[in-house]
Amino acid sequence: MSIRSLPRRLLLLAAATAALTAPAAAQPVETLQQVKLLLDWKALPTFAGFFLAREMGAFERRGLDVRFSETQGAVSSAKMIGEGKEFWIGSSSGIATAIGRSKGLPIRSLAVYYQKSPTVIYTRTEDRIAHPRDLYGKTLGLVPGSITNEEFRALLAANKLDRSKIKETTVDWNAYDLVEKKVDALIDYDEMAPAELIAEGRRIMMIRLSDFGVRAYSLNLIVNDAAWADPEKREIAQKIEEAVQEGYNMVRERPADAAMHFSRIFPRLAPRYIDRSMATVSQQLSGPPTGQQTRAGWEATIKTLDQLGLLDKPITPDDVAILN
Repeated sequence: MSIRSLPRRLLLLAAATAALTAPAAAQPVETLQQVKLLLDWKALPTFAGFFLAREMGAFERRGLDVRFSETQGAVSSAKMIGEGKEFWIGSSSGIATAIGRSKGLPIRSLAVYYQKSPTVIYTRTEDRIAHPRDLYGKTLGLVPGSITNEEFRALLAANKLDRSKIKETTVDWNAYDLVEKKVDALIDYDEMAPAELIAEGRRIMMIRLSDFGVRAYSLNLIVNDAAWADPEKREIAQKIEEAVQEGYNMVRERPADAAMHFSRIFPRLAPRYIDRSMATVSQQLSGPPTGQQTRAGWEATIKTLDQLGLLDKPITPDDVAILN
């Protein structure tokens, strides 16, 4: 993979630090090329790498004026970027990317930030739901259109569970129904609603899907095939990849600093939540170099999804990812 050696990572981290402590030597605003980038959910620490890249001037230094838009989940993002009408680049998840590709969506992954799924089923501590089997007879809230629904299906298949023994209901993407005891369990990314509850001092238990057979690439950067085939847009995509890597390198190496800057960008979010969530994101980024995706990693992801019956047709790593 390009931009992956340790010396380069250290240079990028140093550049990020300098950019946040002094005015960036960016091009005049009128010369910047505007790009619309689609995020698959709300402005939360999960996407800190994108927002910090803009905050530290990493896009500007590459001649880009990147504007963010949001959609309702990774499945929606994959579909919209596959259509290529308003958006041709943005975030998704490895699972949504692979499933989308198997359905014929012309998308491929450019970088992978989360090497494994951060998705958890979270419950009240006093209910003692510690294993997927403990969900039998309980009510689980699911958010329509979320990739977590596919991950839940994967969890059932991986653990040979009878879905009819678990009550399901539709909920909004927040923790109210769990707090108010309308449901026994909810499903979300670890650093989202669960981190918010913990920051508020609430006691919850979490079942990590990656600990129970759902092992697959998660948060990633995807690009439309036709856009990637266009030399001008390919160059822009590569610049975006480099800039976002700078942002996520800060989260990975200095989560406290990343949280401080993210709080400045989004003062409406509780500082304790941002601190907790950013630390969780930093842990997700640990391991391989930031953004790294490999043939072996995609082979493992595809194998998992295929064995669980989540792919519409066979796909290969070259179908789903841009591997350098």
